[in-house]
Amino acid sequence: MKILFVATRKNSDPSEHELYEMELMNELLGFDRSLLDLGLLTVAACTPARFEVSIQDEYLEPINYDEPADLVALSAKTSCAAHAYEVAAEFRRRGRTVVLGGIHASLRPDEALEKVDYIVTGEAEEIWPEFLKDFEAGKANRRYDSPGFPAMESIPHARFEQMDPGRFLFHQVQTTRGCPFKCHFCSVPDISGQAFRFKPVERVLEEIRALPKAGRFTERMKALYFVDDNFLSRTRYTKELLRAMVPLRKNGEIPDWSAETTLNVAMDEELLDLFRDAGCTTLIIGFESVSEETLKSMDKGINFCLTYQEATERIHARGISIVGNFIVGFDTDSLTVFRDTRDFIFKNNILYPFFSILTPMPGTQLHEEFLRDDRLDDLNWARYDTRHVTFDPKQMSREQLMDGYVWLYEQCYTSDAALDNLQRFWKRPERPGSTILERAFIRWRVARSKLITDRGRKFFRRSMRRMESGQGDVAQLLYYLDSGHFADFLARFKSADFVRHATQFENGATSGSEYKHRMQWEEKRLATAPV
Repeated sequence: MKILFVATRKNSDPSEHELYEMELMNELLGFDRSLLDLGLLTVAACTPARFEVSIQDEYLEPINYDEPADLVALSAKTSCAAHAYEVAAEFRRRGRTVVLGGIHASLRPDEALEKVDYIVTGEAEEIWPEFLKDFEAGKANRRYDSPGFPAMESIPHARFEQMDPGRFLFHQVQTTRGCPFKCHFCSVPDISGQAFRFKPVERVLEEIRALPKAGRFTERMKALYFVDDNFLSRTRYTKELLRAMVPLRKNGEIPDWSAETTLNVAMDEELLDLFRDAGCTTLIIGFESVSEETLKSMDKGINFCLTYQEATERIHARGISIVGNFIVGFDTDSLTVFRDTRDFIFKNNILYPFFSILTPMPGTQLHEEFLRDDRLDDLNWARYDTRHVTFDPKQMSREQLMDGYVWLYEQCYTSDAALDNLQRFWKRPERPGSTILERAFIRWRVARSKLITDRGRKFFRRSMRRMESGQGDVAQLLYYLDSGHFADFLARFKSADFVRHATQFENGATSGSEYKHRMQWEEKRLATAPV
């Protein structure tokens, strides 16, 4: 029997753009995509050897619906579900049998069963072979639910060997699963459990060593991304892993890498030193909001005793940059949230801010609350991608929320103030700048780019002029160009009142009486709590 695994696009419109796809970055560096769904590749690796396996990626080529297969396997998160259903329907029209897994099918199983032949819910590594055995025997049930959470040491290496590594910007590895926290807006505990599970350190090292290589020159441009929802799950485990990674880094076996953590990482300076020595160049941190009131209302724990300025400075002192995740549109947010968020980013030299519109994802407490209060006005899952407004905001209009989201990307990636923020990081002594050869290569690639806009080219020229007068990193500049490219795409979503709204954001105007709140980032220390 043959199983065809298909990684689908977010939707069928190729003009749609997602920041994490890094379309411009990939074009400039010669890659086709940032990364492929690690979950799909891992489940493919759990397929018994007696089955033939084929993998298609719709981001690389159009789906070949005529490829022979006994079973088509799809996986979808919520924002991709609508298109995954379309793909499933097309395969089924051609007589193929379709099974669907992933987050959305796990959270909305009855809906998914209306669109496909079979579903597998939860973490599928252990239940998948059981389903295939029954399917092969012609007696499969329509629904298979994972009875628990597989031990991390039992999860095989992802099936990377079937994909050309030279087409993807990032290598991927996972070390932990699960999360004990219950933030209102997050469904991770429902999918992966409320207890941290750890992959044995030696297994992680084996996976890193087994990552397929794409050639010496291409490998120099690739980076490693640890996909854990929180790489800092338990400090003791994290330190053990990092200590084991340091020799590999010194031997050139580990490229620059990034991982998601909480800001608690800054409490332990020995831990930060280990991150640096093991090759970490970027930490992805979920700030979520600059308002303490907002964080408390969403059950987002505050677990450190440093000010934000002290915490970010400790990270920056190791030459590590920060991707800061921010969400706008909470009920506690007034129009001041956009300016306050921007000012926080520049004040703390957050190099790579990532913005999301609050999205009540199915399976979260937030979704149930908004559904109960009749505040959800859009159940088109394709719009549940954190860049559409799917509910009625409390202290602003839908148009103001959308405009504020676009305004933040423009402010933080295309303005002179954004370039100042980038240059402040370049002036830090902890990381070396780019070589003349690297700068020349990027100049050549930008000149040949078909995607970069006039605004992007102007920003690039201004950046390079500043770089010539001192230290600079073209890799960081490329991220700004890519995010600026995304901001250009977002311009299509601006309201007719964008200019007026932008003035309100800048002036801190509110929709009613002056909105007061304590800022999470003010110069104050917070109560100590264990990591």
